[in-house]
Amino acid sequence: MNSSLVVVKDNKIIQASYKLTLVEQRIILSAIAKIDSTKALNESQGFTISVSEIHDLFMESKSSAYSEIKKAVNRLYRRSIILDGEGSERRWIYEKQYHENKASVTLFFSPTIIPYLTQLKDSFTKYKLEYISEFRSSYSIRIYELLVQWTSKGEREIQIEDLKRILDVSDKYSRPANFIARVIQPAIEDINQSSNLHVSFGTRKSGRLITHIQFLFGIKAEVDQKKRIAPIKSTKLTMEQFVRDNPKKTLGKSRDEVIKMMNNKH
Repeated sequence: MNSSLVVVKDNKIIQASYKLTLVEQRIILSAIAKIDSTKALNESQGFTISVSEIHDLFMESKSSAYSEIKKAVNRLYRRSIILDGEGSERRWIYEKQYHENKASVTLFFSPTIIPYLTQLKDSFTKYKLEYISEFRSSYSIRIYELLVQWTSKGEREIQIEDLKRILDVSDKYSRPANFIARVIQPAIEDINQSSNLHVSFGTRKSGRLITHIQFLFGIKAEVDQKKRIAPIKSTKLTMEQFVRDNPKKTLGKSRDEVIKMMNNKH
């Protein structure tokens, strides 16, 4: 894994509505990681990704990998993204080239996407590609990006309907409990196991209905240090359970404040 590869996106893309499979995400992120986000990008400039590169970045089997990448790129060529509040739908790439003899593909980003990937000065999110390399779900990548966007705060509350829109699953998971069980919890497991973040979450209700997801998170090294400074006295109750059981009390609270509340309770 090349630890120097960094993904940089305008926050409008982080908040945008779109759906890509895990393989499609890996391909598009590999291409984005090759872009110098501080410089101008010409639409005629393509980015080549090889089977061996995908294997090195994501530890995938090389068996039939080229055919799988071609299938994913064919789908990616038809994929679109809806940027929040702009009312327009645009494609990720406008051209693709296959190189059979080199087992690689070249992607050309659409002109209407390029401004959100280059010459970025503020309102952008960046992270190392290696941090999402072992994720097992495309939802894990999207949720990870939404949290990294707020790393400096360490907490974020998102309305469930907004999160479903971002993940392009508004027509699925009519019950919040199903959405949490099938999307949120597996993503949190992915993030905690494989990335540089540690995340816990709770919920907030409006009346009897769960309407918001509350995330508490931080860089693992910093979280470990805070645990040594302010340990949780009881090991019988996890932070995730405490936040879920006390959504109103924990709303807007930092991790340290939640730990103090847990300690005072025991």
